[in-house]
Amino acid sequence: GFLTKLNPAGSALVYSTYIGGSDNDFGTGVVVTAAGNAIISGSTFSPNFPVTPGAFQTTFTGFSDVFVARFNSSGSALEFATFLGGSGFQTGTSVAIDAQENVYVTGSTSSTDFPTTPGAFQTALAGAEDAFVTKLNPQGSALVYSTYLGGTEEDEGFDIVVDTAGNAYVTGFTDSSDFPVTPGALQATFGG
Repeated sequence: GFLTKLNPAGSALVYSTYIGGSDNDFGTGVVVTAAGNAIISGSTFSPNFPVTPGAFQTTFTGFSDVFVARFNSSGSALEFATFLGGSGFQTGTSVAIDAQENVYVTGSTSSTDFPTTPGAFQTALAGAEDAFVTKLNPQGSALVYSTYLGGTEEDEGFDIVVDTAGNAYVTGFTDSSDFPVTPGALQATFGG
């Protein structure tokens, strides 16, 4: 993977760096703090992806894992980097932050042991592949919450944003006629 910062005119690089290990690594989401720290998420097949001591998950556990990494403002060092995943296949697609710089990640997982938290909306894998929504603390060292999101078929989270109250909004793909919908929603029935 890579992270590149261009100047405002798009005429020069402020910094540009690789990020990854010895296998395939894909950066798919990026967000920037007020101080200019870039936080990226993506997917890695590299057991030796450069995670940091004290990160939430320092061991590669699946066929592929999500990664979340926070760079310093000059792009020259990692403030934290962590794996996120279980024993199956994971993809990370999008990342967001709130005003306190908690980090929100979405993507998909096929792992029955993806890390979830007590009291989360959905603590068990419902189908072959579910979306997930995970909130990490600002240091990347612990989960605030983590939940599956899906029905009995395939579900994937593609994008995530957070409002000023800390509510997370997620969009993506579902093939599940029993995807969790709410009473009175615009469309409560699977269409096709």
